[in-house]
Amino acid sequence: MLALRFGVADLANTRFAVSPLDHLLTGAAQHGVHTCLGLRRDRWWREIRRHVPQRAAPFLDLVNASPAGLPNFMGADLDGVRRRLTDELDAVRRRLTDELDAVLAVPQQTFEHDLAMYGTATQLPVALARLRDDGARGLRRITDGAWALFHSCLAPHWPEISRRLEADIADRARTAARAGVGAMLDSLHPNAHWRDEGVLECTLGDPSGDFALGGCGLELRPNYFVQNGIGLLLAEGRPSLLVHPLATRGGASAKPAPASADGLAAVLGPARARALRAIEAAPCSTTELARLLGISPPSASAHAAALRAAGLITTRRDGKQVRHALSEVGHDLLLDNPEAAARTGAELKSIGRPA
Repeated sequence: MLALRFGVADLANTRFAVSPLDHLLTGAAQHGVHTCLGLRRDRWWREIRRHVPQRAAPFLDLVNASPAGLPNFMGADLDGVRRRLTDELDAVRRRLTDELDAVLAVPQQTFEHDLAMYGTATQLPVALARLRDDGARGLRRITDGAWALFHSCLAPHWPEISRRLEADIADRARTAARAGVGAMLDSLHPNAHWRDEGVLECTLGDPSGDFALGGCGLELRPNYFVQNGIGLLLAEGRPSLLVHPLATRGGASAKPAPASADGLAAVLGPARARALRAIEAAPCSTTELARLLGISPPSASAHAAALRAAGLITTRRDGKQVRHALSEVGHDLLLDNPEAAARTGAELKSIGRPA
């Protein structure tokens, strides 16, 4: 757990930002490398993947180069467009051109320092090694790739995504006005918990420790593609960044529904709801599905047949086995049950996939 310590100035300097670059970074990420993504990203990627331009390859390679995440300079601060927290919690509306210019303007020393976190030359993934060898001038290939991906694939969706982001910010602004900034921060995600002594506790897996924001505040970036967690980029001398999902339908202050309040299970039955979510976690054979659910293969086969008959999964032969995967209808159904899907994903992770 990371504890972010707020002073009075940090609360005054906390604000929202709408970032097209953040959405390119999360939209281009693979689930095997980045764990906070959700079904919205999957659905978008299925729709656009055939239209991804070749120019985007350097950007895609960098985004997925390492499970350690992205170099910090990809979240470069835009000093020229800072805006402090107002009574209405105004948001900074960033332009992608400004964000990419900020990446290109990263000093060489900062560039080298950020790449050093990935280890020695022999340990660097290919995309990072090439960027290190090219130096900061190699960032031009990355930003050109990001622009090509946005223009071809994200721009048609951006007006609707922006509308959803603005609505989320407005909802959270009302929470801040009604109950205070601390209550608003506490409502960001179950992995972010506000303590009255001015500490925001963030659960992010292994990282732990205390970090004082030092009067620079926190920039909150709602992200349409992030559904299963939060992301944090700590910074000295400038605002730290926290990426969070949009609020659930209950509003910004809504808490996760109890496990028993599962609309999907009410429709499909608990066993088939679990089976659908297991298949969502990764396409699997009938035998693998049985092991994930702790049931017999005939029972798993029966569940798969029922889900297939309902149009929620597809089944194809793979050698001597069959493999089950979500259909478009199945994706959409799970999209309407994000919290339950996230809980099940955690449960499946604890069970573990068969070797």
